[in-house]
Amino acid sequence: MVIDRFARSCYRIPGFLLYSLYQSIRLARIVKRHPDDPRPVHEHLLKFIEGVHKLMGIEVTVQGELPSEPSVFMGNHRSYVDAVLIPSKFPVTFVARSESEHWPIIGWGATLLGTIWVNRKDPDSRRTTRDRVRQRLEDGRSIIIFPEGTTHKGPDLLEYRPSMFYICADGGFPITPVAIEYKDPDIAWVGNDWFIPHAWKHFGKKRIEVSVTFGETQRFEDGGVAQTAIHSWTAKTVASLREAYDRS
Repeated sequence: MVIDRFARSCYRIPGFLLYSLYQSIRLARIVKRHPDDPRPVHEHLLKFIEGVHKLMGIEVTVQGELPSEPSVFMGNHRSYVDAVLIPSKFPVTFVARSESEHWPIIGWGATLLGTIWVNRKDPDSRRTTRDRVRQRLEDGRSIIIFPEGTTHKGPDLLEYRPSMFYICADGGFPITPVAIEYKDPDIAWVGNDWFIPHAWKHFGKKRIEVSVTFGETQRFEDGGVAQTAIHSWTAKTVASLREAYDRS
């Protein structure tokens, strides 16, 4: 078993990095050919996600209804794997902290996807982010954000950062809550973990089982109410998913 995990890690980690680089290069060409049409980019992203699932042995159980209109998906954050777990009927873009923009390969690919990079030290960041979120939604794109602001092992949730909830309330943007829980809670990438040692440990697993549950899409008039409601629903749903895994 140890040898099998070692062998899987040996081909999956470089395989993931090379596959991501190759698909990022292809994505750059697609963006160049279709600068104003997000649909070819979305189709490419879905194929990339499918490839990552096969490469890493990711098995996703999805519950709940996907929204029928572009929406702001807000989910709890466990791992770097989370970004390839949320399906959407519409092209998607991410909201992420600006520090991640310069990550090799991943940051470049995320920028090509139209990621909204948030500089938390910039006092104008909220206004800029609100305008960009509005533009993405008007362009027919959904938004994915992890309002905990960092990864966390759980099963409890960290407090959600409030700014995006107020942006959605002010703009009348619909919010779809997302609950994510892995069968193996040690999948979480937290604290001062280095990517390669963590990846070496978990890429060697035969499969990664994870549940993703979508809640009801809603609009809120008050950002504080939205923050409380979405966090409460997500916390309860994650706890239920954890309980189901522990019983199995």
